[in-house]
Amino acid sequence: MIKSYDQGLRNCFLVRSEHLNHEGHLFGGHLMAEIDTTAYCLLRQEYEDKTFVTRAGEISFDHPARLGDVVLFEARILNVGTTSVQVEVVGIVDGIPICSACMTYVNIGPDGKKAPI
Repeated sequence: MIKSYDQGLRNCFLVRSEHLNHEGHLFGGHLMAEIDTTAYCLLRQEYEDKTFVTRAGEISFDHPARLGDVVLFEARILNVGTTSVQVEVVGIVDGIPICSACMTYVNIGPDGKKAPI
């Protein structure tokens, strides 16, 4: 992970043959997993003592990524509520955004219920 400033994080992902779908593009499930991982890593950096779970995600797939592409993910915190945090993640290949996401994470306390951040 490459940490940047302004409550952000940058991460790179290499598209390998095992990540491809039948069309030869990066499978959406792998892309979603990397988006979730990148956002979660940002939250772990900013809130080390909190336990977050993914509550919701809105993902837009704009362009395909192909074998050998390096996807640069840039994540930043959009909003912090009482018990939840919204994180934006953008995936970029060769300067072109290929996907974007707005993910909502909820802090869970030791009792398994929502807890203040």
